[in-house]
Amino acid sequence: MNNLKSVSEIRQQITTKCNPMRKEPGIYRWWFKEYEAKKILNKISFNDYSKLQSKEIDQVLYVALYFGISKDMKGRASWHICQKHTQTAVKHGTLSTLRQTLSALLDIDMILSENFINEFIDDNCYLEWDYDSNPKEVEITELSHQNKYSYPLNIQENKTVEKSVITNLKRLRKLHKK
Repeated sequence: MNNLKSVSEIRQQITTKCNPMRKEPGIYRWWFKEYEAKKILNKISFNDYSKLQSKEIDQVLYVALYFGISKDMKGRASWHICQKHTQTAVKHGTLSTLRQTLSALLDIDMILSENFINEFIDDNCYLEWDYDSNPKEVEITELSHQNKYSYPLNIQENKTVEKSVITNLKRLRKLHKK
């Protein structure tokens, strides 16, 4: 992928109406500081760290935990990074799936977790993205059992992790959705 920025930098650009992304289809990866990633992955019994793609960014080791696609990269970045945790969004399941997952893994009620999630992703995450006219095809490959890397925070159509990891993640998300 050709673009990589810290989430805090992207948030700042979005809030000042300078979103660095275009309204085009694309693919993206969320990178987490390795130390924080291991803490949250233990909660879903994911421990095959050798299957995580890693990258050094600013002399810190990061691992990719989530892969996504979008018809509108600009809108998707805003949704994941700046979405409000309203009772309606939580109740109707329109809260970003990544935000739902992080709320559950960080053990915070989804409605109450907005500021904590914002702080967590600002301090610990980078977003990498690229534009692609056929993102679904890339997603199928990335989440297939043939991929040498795992994306443990993906739920739908994810064949890169054991079913028990996804089951644990779904259970935790259900517990924190009130």
